[in-house]
Amino acid sequence: MKKSVKYVSLILALILAMALFAGCGSKDDETASNNGGSPNNAASDNESKGDKADTAEPTATPTPLPPLELSIMIPGGGTNENDNEEWQIKFYEMIESYTNTKLQWIHYNTDMYYEKLTLALASGDLPHILISGKNAEFLNAVKNDAFWDITDYIGDYENLSTMSETVFLNASINGRLYGVPRGRALGRNGFGYRLDWVNNLGLKEPETIDELYDMLVGFTYDDPDGNGKDDTYGLGVTSYTGTWDIMQLWFGAPNGWGIDENGDLIPAHLTQEYKNALAWFRKIYSEGLVNPDFNTIAGGDWDTLLLRSGVAGATADVLDRFRRNQGYFESEGIPAEHMMVGAIDAGYGLRTLPTAGYADLIVFSKQKITNEDDLKRAIQFIDDLGDAEMENLLSYGIEGYSYYLDENGYLVTYTAEEKAQLGLPTYGVNKGFNQILPYFNTPEEKAKIITREPADTFITNLEAELLVENEKYVVPNYGAPYVSETYTQLATTLDEIINNARISYIMGEIDDVGLQEALNQWLRAGGETVIEEMNELYHAAGN
Repeated sequence: MKKSVKYVSLILALILAMALFAGCGSKDDETASNNGGSPNNAASDNESKGDKADTAEPTATPTPLPPLELSIMIPGGGTNENDNEEWQIKFYEMIESYTNTKLQWIHYNTDMYYEKLTLALASGDLPHILISGKNAEFLNAVKNDAFWDITDYIGDYENLSTMSETVFLNASINGRLYGVPRGRALGRNGFGYRLDWVNNLGLKEPETIDELYDMLVGFTYDDPDGNGKDDTYGLGVTSYTGTWDIMQLWFGAPNGWGIDENGDLIPAHLTQEYKNALAWFRKIYSEGLVNPDFNTIAGGDWDTLLLRSGVAGATADVLDRFRRNQGYFESEGIPAEHMMVGAIDAGYGLRTLPTAGYADLIVFSKQKITNEDDLKRAIQFIDDLGDAEMENLLSYGIEGYSYYLDENGYLVTYTAEEKAQLGLPTYGVNKGFNQILPYFNTPEEKAKIITREPADTFITNLEAELLVENEKYVVPNYGAPYVSETYTQLATTLDEIINNARISYIMGEIDDVGLQEALNQWLRAGGETVIEEMNELYHAAGN
């Protein structure tokens, strides 16, 4: 659709030029997007056109490129069972027409996807495009030249070139980018608590670590819900380690890798600030302020078992968890009220754990994409998905089938009853397809992306404010762009040593001596070499 418009415009322009200015130099035409979006290609094309104009030779009309065939493997959802249905076919055709492609979609549910990905990486039997995290298997595949390095191409594409330097560095491997990061908000993490419990107990809303401690004590021992039972805990935690990761930064610990007094990279767990954080975690656990079985509770059970049930009154996690839970309370008529903040001051000012700014990478297989021209077109395909027309389609489906726009231009999704009245099938044509979206847009395209009418509530407005405010206080991971060869090989073993030691120390299963022994074990098991390699890379980059 977009490409065909460009060709029609080009042909009309050429006809007009030849009719009015025969024998004169022809006007440069814009074909960059049809050659992979590279300004270099466009410049070279224009130079050749200028040479032809000087000799008064007619400019040839460019032949439209045939659709680029791509196989794409993505996690989540999938509508393969509806492939032969009218609306599903229309959905596919809309994507292919806009992007000048012929696409084969491969879907797996999220749990199965990463198993399939591991097998695919091991076998080398890869689709053209897939989603991968920057894990050990992917790093080994990159080392074995399985994926394209797109560093020198990314700036040539309108939407993708809006990627921030922070996201680029976090997603890179030793400063090189081997896939398009799927953009996410940096300031998404925070701390949430039951404001109604705070008010019931006459407590101060916590800003400092001492005020937070007092709140956790009250939530645990002073019957904050007023039911006369000893059935609550201050802090609700699961086996998901993100809660501890968020909170340890409050105590000055680095985010992954920090900088020591000599200007060298140092892993967080070898700093005194990390140990100070663990000592505080150990204290609140030993005093019963944390649910004692946290290490056996799956992250997926967080809300059901702890937060929405009223067992726990606070936790650290993504801000949208607290907003969603507030929505649950309101829909169920439960008189509960959430409050959230970006961070608690433990003596180091406000420090928030950023997301990486992205969630996994959209990567390009060298096995299937065998030349630079096809690579440029494949990247152009991903860049096209950042256009509002495609992001709206993959996010929300087809207008008139999945949703309609109200009088103010806000998106309204059809209910099942409305679909039945209109004679529309109930399957979702776009289920899971948002997983391929890069979420980088030019300002012009971003302005055209449709949204639902924002809920004008305290909690939603607060979340929006904190997402922006948190970016002032995010703590960078100075080691994120660098990849140690030793860590790539030993990541599972090394991470397990530190994670197990942290949990065992918090739960009182080991003491300070045991913790130090675990840290020494990490160094002996390859950690010392990892530090050396990381610093070689860090200083070689001019730091």
